[in-house]
Amino acid sequence: MAIAAVTLLCGWMLYRRNRRKNRKAANERHRTEDPQNMEEAVKATIDDVAATMQQTTKIYYRTLPAVFRENRKALKEAVQQSEELYGASRERKYGLMHMLSHMKESEVNTAQYYVQVVDYMGEIAQALLHITRPCFEHIDNNHEGLSNEQVEDLMKINDEVETIFSRMNAMLKSNDYADFDTIIELRDELFESISGAIANQLCHIRTRKTSTKANMLYLNILGETKTIVLQSLNLVKSQRYFLEHKTRQQI
Repeated sequence: MAIAAVTLLCGWMLYRRNRRKNRKAANERHRTEDPQNMEEAVKATIDDVAATMQQTTKIYYRTLPAVFRENRKALKEAVQQSEELYGASRERKYGLMHMLSHMKESEVNTAQYYVQVVDYMGEIAQALLHITRPCFEHIDNNHEGLSNEQVEDLMKINDEVETIFSRMNAMLKSNDYADFDTIIELRDELFESISGAIANQLCHIRTRKTSTKANMLYLNILGETKTIVLQSLNLVKSQRYFLEHKTRQQI
């Protein structure tokens, strides 16, 4: 018995030591890969935009179906992933002043793009966290689920968001923004759907036909979804403008 306990203790200590070593190596690798100037920062940010949108898409798609099925495990994972995304956006923002203090006079226009994009990515990550966390807490606390009508409305909105995100991700991957006006039209249609869903919900609230906490969660999802799509579109717009402006300068 004692031998087994010692063996387990040694194994645990070895695991902890290797884990600390791997974390330290990862941090050192991260510091080494940090951009050293504005040009490197912008190049890294262009890649970050695509990665942020792909991760946002993945988390959002998983969250609403998990709420409908009251899947605590999936919602907890969504919260963890959105917290990581938000943490990365905060780190990026903290490094903003350092980058700006070292920029050259000729990099002012580039810096404006950098500041905008960092801000948009932060807004997206925060709005996503404001969806995933309340969803998890609602289900984890065993509150009454969403009504059938609420689920149907959110499924429709989820499909519309999926269409917009798919087109955005395709643009960012190919750097081809010819389809941008179509996304604007899809955004307007989505916002009309959200406004209609909110109006219907307010009528139900007035007649007290649904759960108060479920109503609050439902309205929160709608509002933060609108924020995510709006800021995502701003993000893509900034990316498009910067790349087109940069191309014209090189001609």
